Amino acid sequence: MRLRDGLQYIFSPAIDMPGLTDGQKTSLQTDELITICKINEKSTVLDIGSNQGGVIRGVLNTGCQVYAFEPHPMFFAELSAEFGENSNVHLSNKAVWKLNETKDFYFKRSATARNGGATLMFEKSNITDLSLKVPVDCVDVVEVIGALKSTGNVVLKMDVEGAEYEILNRLYDWGTHKKVDYFFLEDHSRKMLSPQWNSLKSSTLLKYQEAGISLYWW
Repeated sequence: MRLRDGLQYIFSPAIDMPGLTDGQKTSLQTDELITICKINEKSTVLDIGSNQGGVIRGVLNTGCQVYAFEPHPMFFAELSAEFGENSNVHLSNKAVWKLNETKDFYFKRSATARNGGATLMFEKSNITDLSLKVPVDCVDVVEVIGALKSTGNVVLKMDVEGAEYEILNRLYDWGTHKKVDYFFLEDHSRKMLSPQWNSLKSSTLLKYQEAGISLYWW
């Protein structure tokens, strides 16, 4: 077991191989996710920050239910075109957050750039033009998870470009984290430099550690 940015890191070393595309890495990670979490037709996968749909595509053969959240207008349109008729996939163009509210959603280069990085967090270091934004509806993560009626294990995968500890902290403080069996997230601390953000990260990781809950790097 390795550590990366304070999170346990259990995926195949193959994802560190040079030359792999982001899509290939996601495919490898998703295969490992299915094995580690024993995802099957009774499982529920919460894909928060679905981006181009790699995780959805990877888990569908298990028969699980997927709740996918992607606020990026371009990517959500693509997800809707590919998965909109699939009864196992429940799509939302809302951003999962700590409150129900409308927030600005910032683009790294443009609204049509495909290399990701769009975020609710204006202070993210690769957001350099604050005029490149659209308003998005946000939904409280407590409501999202509280509404689940899964008969199997619940797997949370989160890639939310800097909002990860706001969401995890909200879950913990409301006790809703107890409805999740596995937590996987990407940590964006290399691009979130404020003392306040890093203090929240430290306090949130400590809460989960003291509760004996593993958080895994995505």
